[in-house]
Amino acid sequence: MKNAWWILLVYSLVGPGAWAIFWFAMVKGRARLNLRRKTVAITDTPLVSVIVPCRNEAGHIKACCQSLLAQDYPNFELLMINDRSTDDTGAILDQLASMDARLRVLHVRDGELPDGWFGKTYAMHVGAIASRGEWMVFTDSDCDLKPAAVREGVTIGVAREFDLVSFVPQFVTRGFADSLMTPIGGIVTSGMYTMMYANSAQLPNIAFACGQYMAVRKKAYEQIGGWESVRHLPSDDVEIARRMKQSGLRPRVGWGMDLVAAHMYDNWHSVYHGWSRNFIMASRGKPWRVLAALIFIVVCVMTLIPAALWGLTHLEVVWIAVACVHLLLITSAMVSAYRWGGFEARYGLLWPIGVVLLLAIFMRSLYLCIVGKMDWRGVSYSLRMK
Repeated sequence: MKNAWWILLVYSLVGPGAWAIFWFAMVKGRARLNLRRKTVAITDTPLVSVIVPCRNEAGHIKACCQSLLAQDYPNFELLMINDRSTDDTGAILDQLASMDARLRVLHVRDGELPDGWFGKTYAMHVGAIASRGEWMVFTDSDCDLKPAAVREGVTIGVAREFDLVSFVPQFVTRGFADSLMTPIGGIVTSGMYTMMYANSAQLPNIAFACGQYMAVRKKAYEQIGGWESVRHLPSDDVEIARRMKQSGLRPRVGWGMDLVAAHMYDNWHSVYHGWSRNFIMASRGKPWRVLAALIFIVVCVMTLIPAALWGLTHLEVVWIAVACVHLLLITSAMVSAYRWGGFEARYGLLWPIGVVLLLAIFMRSLYLCIVGKMDWRGVSYSLRMK
């Protein structure tokens, strides 16, 4: 009987106790990422270079360019980097450039990607070299930037003397698997990066940035060696922010769901492959963070099942009560996370299914860490690049 109480105490700490702490961290982290709680304005509008790498985007590259050219910031240029596309992306971009002087197109041809570089990172490097702006805004070709996006990021950076401003976008989902797994993947990723501390100047090794939107002061970018300094790392956006922080600069990340929308995955296959790759990036190609997340799921989530079964089969009211608290905390945290991310809260009620699928994704991430390779847009990259 005495041992049973000790087991109950341990379960209370690693189950509902851990989720109570997690809930607190979620609330605090959400508040810390509010960069726009104060209205800021600037009298000067420095030239901004919007840089977009793209590969095989013929289906929607025209719409992407049109949305970017519709920015309400008065002083910007748009650089589209055609990264070895095999479709009509390059031709479409060249045609669009002939109609708007603000748009320039740079082509990375087959065979031009240097050894030791990821394709997207090199494309952004090419764009940064060609840019003329005092600030650079990096975004993806499958993102939708609202007209105020460039202005908001640069204004915050200039007015508050930040060197990097990154916005977490609204992730647009397209099906059941994506709607269920994207919020869970986001929760896991933010935990892996300890994102709630990313804006703390006292923790130089903890930083975060979203590649979907990064407004970067060019002098700060050059000071840390730019994309070339992180060319061999899969999570290049986070590494840029970390290197800035370690150099005494001021990178910041904040919510920008009303400014930037990013399209995620279409079906379970793309969810499975996409998030397993994302978790590798969070782990810098090593398995330790994935293993830590896996252990958290097993210890802090899955223990709910034996605890509830023990209470029900032995009619132990205390065990049943603690298991119910555990279930309530997990469900409340998940529903809140879905709601805060702009997703349908009802998907949060299906978190047990999501956890099972998440374990499968973790297994693939660990496998890719072991083999040391990952695929991205039809190209295979080594995770051992230096």
